[in-house]
Amino acid sequence: IAGYAQRTALFLRTRMRGRILRNQLRDATGDIHARLDETVGHMPLSSDADYGAFLRAQHRARLAVEKALQGQPPYGLATPPSQAKLLELDLDDLGIHPSSQIEDIAFGSPFEALGAVWVIAGSSMGNRTMLQQRRKKGQAGPQRFLEDSRLGVYFVELRAILGEDHDHLRVAEAIAGATKTFEVFERAFTIERLGVAA
Repeated sequence: IAGYAQRTALFLRTRMRGRILRNQLRDATGDIHARLDETVGHMPLSSDADYGAFLRAQHRARLAVEKALQGQPPYGLATPPSQAKLLELDLDDLGIHPSSQIEDIAFGSPFEALGAVWVIAGSSMGNRTMLQQRRKKGQAGPQRFLEDSRLGVYFVELRAILGEDHDHLRVAEAIAGATKTFEVFERAFTIERLGVAA
């Protein structure tokens, strides 16, 4: 990660002077973010089994990231509110067990963790959209996770830090943390889509 962060810092120093952190995170992770959106968007959620696979993937990824954030909180903020328990309650209502195999990851600095919480908090907007779609289609079922508004409140606090300029090495660390977090979610959804037992 250190070598990656240094190379990214050099790129940022020469190509992205004077740009706020939020924009640099969005630009640097655009490809993997779009890939994850496509993966989630193609998951059919019309049945309890499909919806359960979505919730299992969310739980698998979020629990891994939440545990890592307990070991390394983000710069300038408390750790975001946990959603793992809400996911476990939703899964229990569906009669589905969460995965017992949770990926072991770590963030190496407060700015890596900051990149991670940018991903986590930003995902609340996608959850809100999915909740609206489910309601329009009259889809029933447990929705504690989708209805949780705490990350939206957290994102308001996060935006103040993301709107600041930071030195290039810290920006590179934030990008590394965000990329790592997107990859955790991408792997979790790939596992659930393929139906891998875990």
